[in-house]
Amino acid sequence: MGLVETSLEVVKLATKIANPELVQAATKANIEALEISGRNLELRKHAEELESKVKQLEAQLVLTGEVFREGDFVYREGESGACCSRCWDVDNRLVHIIWVEFGPGCPQCKIHAFHVVPNPHMK
Repeated sequence: MGLVETSLEVVKLATKIANPELVQAATKANIEALEISGRNLELRKHAEELESKVKQLEAQLVLTGEVFREGDFVYREGESGACCSRCWDVDNRLVHIIWVEFGPGCPQCKIHAFHVVPNPHMK
């Protein structure tokens, strides 16, 4: 039986005994139990949000360790294609340079690349 259920049982028993002071104290305890329960739910939600944020930051840290800059582009270890340095610098996103309307460029930020070269570290 949880805290809220227990405090409700105490209120019921106090009502049966017909002791106004006991009923008042039990009702106050019940209100406090409800407040504590609500705060507990808020804290759990906040803890879950923080855990999610930590996972995102850890993933970003791993990705940052895999990315290097060569000339005007960024590359991810093990991948051959160049990525947009603007998208990486501003949004921490790896967006591959592809062929767009006027030549090679970034499909996300629309910046055009003039000298796209394969990853110089790929064998």
